Amino acid sequence: MNHEAAPSHVSAQNRSRFATPGETVAIGVIDYGARPHEAIAHLNEAGWCECDKVNITADNDFGRLRSVDVILLVDGKPLTELEDRNQCRAIQDTLELLRKRRIGSVILTERAWQYAKFDAGVVCMPVGSTTDAIEGAVRAIAHVRPLIRQIDKQYLSMQRLGRTLQRRFEETDRELQLASRLQRDFLPKNLPQPDPFRFSSIFRPCSWVSGDIFDVFRLDEDHWGFYLADAVGHGVAAGLLTMYIKHAIRPKRILRNGYELLSPAEVLGHLNELLTAQRLPDSQFITGWYGILDVKSKSLEYAVAGHPPPLLISSDGSLRELHGEGCVLGINPVEQYSNETAKLEPGDRLILYSDGLEPTLITHRPPLPILPEFEPAASDLFQLPADSFITEMRSLLDNAPGSLAQDDDVSLLMLDYDAYRPQDEPIAGR
Repeated sequence: MNHEAAPSHVSAQNRSRFATPGETVAIGVIDYGARPHEAIAHLNEAGWCECDKVNITADNDFGRLRSVDVILLVDGKPLTELEDRNQCRAIQDTLELLRKRRIGSVILTERAWQYAKFDAGVVCMPVGSTTDAIEGAVRAIAHVRPLIRQIDKQYLSMQRLGRTLQRRFEETDRELQLASRLQRDFLPKNLPQPDPFRFSSIFRPCSWVSGDIFDVFRLDEDHWGFYLADAVGHGVAAGLLTMYIKHAIRPKRILRNGYELLSPAEVLGHLNELLTAQRLPDSQFITGWYGILDVKSKSLEYAVAGHPPPLLISSDGSLRELHGEGCVLGINPVEQYSNETAKLEPGDRLILYSDGLEPTLITHRPPLPILPEFEPAASDLFQLPADSFITEMRSLLDNAPGSLAQDDDVSLLMLDYDAYRPQDEPIAGR
């Protein structure tokens, strides 16, 4: 085949297609053949490229390869079987190093299957291929080299961006962990147990920070206040609202000669005025329930602000919900809340919960005040002792579908009228 030098106008066209103006394609040659392949001489005569032998090992300084656009590797030297295996292994090691440098290769070989795993950026051709076919393959690999370099730059930029984002995520994660610990510090560490009543709780945020908050606190010798509030959504925004609620609740009115306990409706009304004055976004509101327990008269006074009605379960297993009038907090500054009362009997249990627990407790909720239909597993728990109830409820939450990535925060505050508790059992206060 005649390989006369191409006319100058053809060479210029080739250079414009396969190299940037003023540059030629750099071909690195690795020749394992018994004699130089004729394609190498042909490429040396071409005006669009320069060929230069390279010796690539893992110990080499790869700075020189930065100027190489494509590798032409000739695997054609006749060897013994053992030497042949060693040569294949050496070529595979070389291709692995080239792959790390994103340098494409054209391999002239009769055993292409040895290099099948190098499916990207490697073209295998028979040793006896025509020089035109070899030139076409080399040109094709060289043609995509600028694109590979551009992809490499973008890849390195993405790596730097990924490392930056990872640091930011780690910083955010640490801040959220700190926020979670601070929020838990706002919850009562040890629930008070005013004789003959007993409080129990469950608190499970669906992320680091919860939109639920509850508290139990002593008002005077005979009265205890407690509440549960649920800010819409979850996460940081909802968590900030719960911390605001913690400090915004005012259960007493200080007088010149003493104090006056505010009714639950007044407490929720005052909290609603404060929240609406903050002009929260339309999507931000809070449901809440506030009650006052009178340990002397064994009675409960409460008010509801759009919160799921708590369950009052008697010792004989009968169940009812404690309803009240009042919309959610933070929307209407003149919203009115009703004061409601309930007489507690020995063995009664009050379960106050956030709406994140409803899928676990309830199968169907008809319009209020009709009682909902409860899950059989949940119904069986209502008569268990307090400790067993909390343990089994946690187990029920753990075993629920999607428990590893729950959709909403879960909180429960339970009050038991335990008339049979031994008198020498310690009573915790706040």
